[in-house]
Amino acid sequence: MEPIRLGVIGCGVIGTHHVTSAANSPLVELVAVADMLEERAQAAAEKFNVPSYYNNDEDLLNDKKVEAVALAMPVGVRTPIAFKALQKGKHIILEKPAASHVEEIEKMIALRGDRVVACCSPRNAFSAHAEAAKKCVASGTLGKIRIVRVRAILGVPPHPSDNPPPWRQSMKLNGGGILMNWSCYDLDYLMQITGWQLRPRVVLAKWWPVAEKMSAYVADGSDADSHYTAFISCEDDIVLTMERAEFSSATTDQAWEIIGTEGTLHLPMRPQKGKPNAVILDRFVPGEGVVSEAIWEEGQNGGPSGGVLEDFVNAVHGHKQPKTNLERALVMQKITDAIYASAESGGAISIS
Repeated sequence: MEPIRLGVIGCGVIGTHHVTSAANSPLVELVAVADMLEERAQAAAEKFNVPSYYNNDEDLLNDKKVEAVALAMPVGVRTPIAFKALQKGKHIILEKPAASHVEEIEKMIALRGDRVVACCSPRNAFSAHAEAAKKCVASGTLGKIRIVRVRAILGVPPHPSDNPPPWRQSMKLNGGGILMNWSCYDLDYLMQITGWQLRPRVVLAKWWPVAEKMSAYVADGSDADSHYTAFISCEDDIVLTMERAEFSSATTDQAWEIIGTEGTLHLPMRPQKGKPNAVILDRFVPGEGVVSEAIWEEGQNGGPSGGVLEDFVNAVHGHKQPKTNLERALVMQKITDAIYASAESGGAISIS
């Protein structure tokens, strides 16, 4: 299999991750990097022996050696570059979230043609614990699913960062706050595990900005959500509940659960201090009540091989869809847009 000739646009924190992964992958030939700060692009090129570096996206996209690009910058800047990349016939790896609004994903679908566009939101689905949970759901052990639940409340740390990133809670730069920044991971993880059977129909939600007392933890001018909660009614009598907060007055509390008529899964999307890194299955046993067992524990193998980059390369070579394509990103974006719309209107929002 010939390596994919990849360019990376954006050499900041997450961009460095893409550059490192590409440089170390036998599936990829890293041929160019770009960043608006030319010295940052130059430093990345020198460190990883990349033959070309640029201080803008246009020059990299016009580089005929580049057949695919990883776009690693805040979504407010990234989306116009994604449009240009597709118009120039490039395959794309999109950082998360895939877009700011549904219309942007629909435009990417219209521009895509036969190109592969992969999203980075399924990172946590490339794990042994996700695979174990997915097999459990598919086996029918849980019975009929009733509730899929996300709760991730992060308590405020003792001291703020010296330079909070300006995009983190910005409607313009990030399309939103904690909902945009993290909940695409929540949704993708749980959608993959449940086989994409959650079909949202009605959303009722509310969000709040960072509290005044914690305002030093975010950049000046931040205008997006630091805490949100949402109730999402889905087809087939399933409810999805989502809540996330950062810089919260509550102690950290994280839970991802799938609750069925006959069993419940407790999931460790990310390791949590003081808690076992395991997938726990609760089942009702007549005469015993609810019995718990670990169906996966840290150290066990059994997850899908590779990750977002390998999945992307295989999709390009195999002319197939990546783990999360634009159509799946569109489902998640419809939920996100409806959460913001519901919070703004104060009422329930229907999803077509």
